[in-house]
Amino acid sequence: MLIKDLAERAGVSVKAVRYYESRGLLAPARAANGYREYDDADVLVVREIRALLSLGLTADETVPFVECLRAGNDRADVCPASLDAYRLRIAEIDERITELSRLRGELSGLLADAESYRTEEDA
Repeated sequence: MLIKDLAERAGVSVKAVRYYESRGLLAPARAANGYREYDDADVLVVREIRALLSLGLTADETVPFVECLRAGNDRADVCPASLDAYRLRIAEIDERITELSRLRGELSGLLADAESYRTEEDA
């Protein structure tokens, strides 16, 4: 199938497909006329990439999942490297939650202090 067909079937833009290819996530065959040729496996890969990106993974972090699918697995997340990528992303999220909680506490304290502030003229 051509790039526009792949994009349509996978629910992404042609630009997204080209981006995935530029990141090494897709390696289409080339027809004699130079056109990219994709197959049904590429549709699954692009759908997986799109789903992982929506979870906050970067294109580079999707590599283990793509490799897992390309290895013939039914799921992209059954390989050890995919599981490690999940664990890493969860740890990053946990770190961000901790940082956001700290910031929230700091801001809440500043807000409370500002709301209760009284000048000598107010007294």
